[in-house]
Order: sequence, then C-alpha cells, then structure tokens
Amino acid sequence: MKKKLNSKKPEKYNFFIPPKLSSSLAEEVCSPLWKKIISSIENQEVEIILEIVKGIDTCEGILHLPHPFIDAVDTFPVKSMRHGMCNFIFFHDSTNRHRWILCQSTSFVDAIFSETHSGKHKSSPNDNQILNHINRVIKNYNKAGLTQSWAEQAIFSGYLLDQLRPYHHFYDQLKWLVHLKTKKPIISNNSFFIPKSLKRRTPSTTDQPTFSMFPLVIGSTQLGTKLDKYTDEMEKVVHDDSLKGLHGWNTAINKLKKLTGKKRTLTLWFGISGQKRIWVEQEDFLPTLVENLKPWFDSFVFLIDGFTQYEYTDGQPIKGSKSTPIGQDLVVVDSIRHKLLPYSNASIVNLVGQTYRKKIQWCQSVDFFIANAGAGQLVPHRFCKKPGILHSNEKHCVFSMGINNTTVKLVDKSLVSDVGNLFASDRRKKADVSGSGLISYSIHIEVVINMIITMLNLSERLVPITTDL
Repeated sequence: MKKKLNSKKPEKYNFFIPPKLSSSLAEEVCSPLWKKIISSIENQEVEIILEIVKGIDTCEGILHLPHPFIDAVDTFPVKSMRHGMCNFIFFHDSTNRHRWILCQSTSFVDAIFSETHSGKHKSSPNDNQILNHINRVIKNYNKAGLTQSWAEQAIFSGYLLDQLRPYHHFYDQLKWLVHLKTKKPIISNNSFFIPKSLKRRTPSTTDQPTFSMFPLVIGSTQLGTKLDKYTDEMEKVVHDDSLKGLHGWNTAINKLKKLTGKKRTLTLWFGISGQKRIWVEQEDFLPTLVENLKPWFDSFVFLIDGFTQYEYTDGQPIKGSKSTPIGQDLVVVDSIRHKLLPYSNASIVNLVGQTYRKKIQWCQSVDFFIANAGAGQLVPHRFCKKPGILHSNEKHCVFSMGINNTTVKLVDKSLVSDVGNLFASDRRKKADVSGSGLISYSIHIEVVINMIITMLNLSERLVPITTDL
C-alpha cells in the first residue's frame, strides 16, 4: 500500500484513491479483527467470515468496528452508497474523524479506503471493477457535501440483493443470505430472485441514518466455484420457492400439452445468446435437430431461453429495442422461428424476458436441455437438475467441477473453436478482448446432435447427420 502523496492540501476527509490497488491489505491493516477477516477470506475459511456476518445480522444496536489502519480507534457506519457491482459503507469515529470506506463486491470485504491508506486483498476482483466505482462514489460524496454532515450513527436497514449479473446474485449473495435465515428486509427492487420467506423493504419510520450491506461472505469465484452445502441449500430453496402455489406451473404444463398433441414429443430447453459468448451455429441448430430426430419423435417443443428479467416487474416480458439485451435475444428467437417454419411439427415457447421463477416453472416439463456453461445453465442444470448438454468457448465454464458426467455433459473443448468477441471494436483484436466470458465460438452441429442421440439412448449406432437444409 501507499501513503497519500499530496500533503499540501490537507482536506480533512479526502480519501486516498490510487491509480492501482495494492493486494497487501492483510499486512497493512493493524487491527487484529481485520487481519483475521482478510486472512480468512484469502484462505477460504468460510465459517469464520460467516460468523462475523451473522453477528452483524443479529446486532440490535449500532455496529462498531475498529479502524483498519489506526490502533484503538472505534468507528461506526454513517452511510452506504451503491454503484455498479460494488457497495461502499462509510465509517468514522465519534469525533466525526478518521473516516474509512468498506468496499464490498463479491466478498464481505474486497477493498478498504481511508484518508491515508487504501488496498485490496489477494482474492479481490480486478482493480477496474473497484476503482471505477469508488471514483464515482467519492465524486458524488463530495458533491453532496456529505463530508461535513454525517455525524449520526447509522442503523442497519437491510440487505441489497440486486447484483447486476445472475451468477453473482445467486452464488455470491443469495447463497449466503439463505443460510443466514435473516429477519432483516431486502431493500432492493432490482433483484433476480427473492424467496417468499424473506420480507421486502417497508417504509422507514425513523429519521435516523441507515446503511445497507451486500449479503456476502466469500465470493464463489474466490472459492473456486465449489458446490458446497451452502450452494445446494440455495439451489433447492430457489427451485421449491418457485413452485409454491403451483398456479403458474400448472398453466405452463397445460400450454405445453396443447402444443404437443402427439405421443412422441421431445420437449427441449434451448439456451441462446444475442450479446456475448455466442455459439455461432445456434440459429441453424434446431431445424437440423428436427430433421435428424424424425426417426424417433413425431413433434418437438422448444423452450428458448435467453435474457432473464428482474423478479418484480408488471408480470409481462419486456419487449425492448434491438439495442437492449432482451431485444438482441429476440432477434435470435425470430431468426430461429423463421428457420423452423417448414416444420409444422415444431413449436416454440419464447422465455426471453421472463423471470427465473417463471422459467423454473416452465422447465418442469423439459426432457432435455442444451445451454451455455455460464448463467444460461442455471435454470435447467442447477435449479431443475435436468439432463442435458453444456457448451462454451475454449476457456469458460462456471461449474466445471459440478457437472454430473452421467446426466449432464460438457462439449469436449477440443471440438470447440473460438472466434473472438463478435461485438469488439474493429480497432481491437477480437480474441484479445479481456474476459473469456465474452468470446464467441463455433461447434459443428453434428457434434451436439450425436451427443443428444447417445445421451437419450436413441440408437446404439450414430445416424448420419444432415446439415444441408
């Protein structure tokens, strides 16, 4: 870590925001509690952090934490500010001095900022994910004149359950919140899934300042995407909670029965993408599948999955323009629908823009799935435990250790050819855009169809694949 260099402008609460964060937070903090917290996150000691979070959750009074970088200074929260994928909780002491900021992204703490020190730990997300957000928050903090007005202690108002990406919502946040069995409210309207057992925010009856937290312990990526007992519990809660009442589920089943109408029907969940990590053959796959599975099936129902909507909307799938993720996915759905027109025995159920709750209800009737190995697998693979095939580019796979090799198989990476980021600027090399999650790829259609024939035990011998339609 570095000391603040500008000593000529001794602004009382001017936080030190460096151009690059040091990863030596464990060595730089002087508080024994913070040394324990950071060391536990880096060493994947879940139970230690979980107990600390439980203590905060059940605390009836004001939360007090020692200053990370100054000995024997007791501090308390005065405000929290959310930006992007980060939550920032501001602390100071009883004299309105010694301010510092706790930054949360995927773990209970990912970085700490003070007037003189700043840094992250070895398991934190990359610098850009944190620094871009903290700079904007500090700008808003100073613009609002809050440096002089925050004198009161803030009470814990509840949890922010609203990460921007589904994977982080379920496996960094909801995974731990379910285990906490909290009585604190959820204070976000932009959430992919909130179990019915959790209460949502009610209007505050006090003028006292409040702060909110992400329900984080240690990020799943930092844990190596381990599928532990906390993961299993969360996935079961999401599945069972989605089927409570069964009204939506029964409606979905009735619709499917009307669509099929024949005895030998394959109901297939098919995930698509219109934004990133695109399987370039996706639009041609289903017509080819129908042509090649004619010996075994009279009709086909394809549930096409794509972008998922937040939990609390007006109940209607958002249409969106072509520039939105939903709009981009709908373009793919329309293309597939057009290519299937010659096949009167094939029907489509469009799930793009539906919620996770609705998608889980629809997925109960699925025989088999084909989905990408990122967030696209959550409903059919993780929540509904259906048999199927996962595919992705040469590097990306969220749960490589959690694939059941009997009922779920990942397309062999030797049969995958990366084609780069299809949405990258011409001035940048497509394959060099950071993040394997952005890279699109090619897999020959016959590879996936042969896997389906084998996994469904349709024939002991693979039939010739027809690709010229």
